[in-house]
Amino acid sequence: MRTFAILLSAIVLGACAQIPVVVAPNVQNDWDRTLGNARRDVASGNYFAADRLFDEYIRVHPHTREAREAAFWKAAYLVDPANNRGSLTAGIAALDGYVASTDSTGFYRDQAMVLRRTAAAAQGLGAMASAPSGVTTTAPEVVKDTLVVVTKSRDEEIASLKDQLAKCKDDLAKATAELDRIKKRLANPSN
Repeated sequence: MRTFAILLSAIVLGACAQIPVVVAPNVQNDWDRTLGNARRDVASGNYFAADRLFDEYIRVHPHTREAREAAFWKAAYLVDPANNRGSLTAGIAALDGYVASTDSTGFYRDQAMVLRRTAAAAQGLGAMASAPSGVTTTAPEVVKDTLVVVTKSRDEEIASLKDQLAKCKDDLAKATAELDRIKKRLANPSN
């Protein structure tokens, strides 16, 4: 009987003991840690590591709000001029993907749309600046509410205008020489 009482006491005490319950990882703590570490990586210029952290978070916590927001940060870091692995084209595509995948409850949806328009404007300016001399280019269509404000000091503006004037003079001299060559050829058709 004594053995039965001891066994019954052990069962009752065992039933009252707290058994640790295995729960899913704390999504918010993982997100806070991931975002903090990614920000540190970006601050040190390691965009690749930040991108891998977001990829891992998305793999571990798919279909969460935080996983969708990780896509925003990946896209935002792609358009960062300091990111030598990123590009405006890839960043714009990633921002388009983020906006398309979120509804009006997307936490960074508005910021993504502003960043996307800004990146598109920068891409258009870059395309115009890299066009060969003498080639007329039209800027790619940019959303109407995008405004690019470039402020230059007076001295910078004067230097820029002097450079443009010198370039125009060179172009004019080349055009004049070409016209003179054409005139001579037309005046003396036997050559």
